[in-house]
Amino acid sequence: MLVFVAIALTGVIFLIISAVFGGDHDVGSHEISFEHGLDHDVDHGYDAAGGVSPFSMRVIAIFLTSAGAVGAICRYYDLSYAMSAFLGVVGGFIFGALGWQILRLFYRQQASSTVTGEDLTKADFAEVKTAIPASGIGQICVIVKGQRQYLPARAHDGNPVEEGASVKIMACPGGDAVLVRKI
Repeated sequence: MLVFVAIALTGVIFLIISAVFGGDHDVGSHEISFEHGLDHDVDHGYDAAGGVSPFSMRVIAIFLTSAGAVGAICRYYDLSYAMSAFLGVVGGFIFGALGWQILRLFYRQQASSTVTGEDLTKADFAEVKTAIPASGIGQICVIVKGQRQYLPARAHDGNPVEEGASVKIMACPGGDAVLVRKI
């Protein structure tokens, strides 16, 4: 029975470590460059659909905890070590799968408030707050994802745009003013 209790405690320790130190800082992948110049994607426990992987630390910890606990309960009721181990693994898979589904549900409920260039170009319109000169930069205001954004803007066609005009964002080049056209 001591072996099963040790397995369950190992799972509990991993659950505590993942709860305290996180590990959910990014849903997606990181790109890592090594000295030999190759880029590798590392998934850090998350699948491509943006949810938690069945092989993440949390799911494995749930499996270990439940497998050890079920095995210890079986040994308490005088089942053989083989039968206790078998039932422990079955219980581990059942509770691990259940935990994985619950974690996936939580991750699907998350939303991002980060505004991307694509989000800006999908906006129906923006309002010019500071007039845009023919060869200069003005300022526009656009509401995207419920957030009011004030952005530097240039005229897409090079024509001046007066303050208060409605414009459409055409492009969002990185680090530069957005390009707009008058509606």
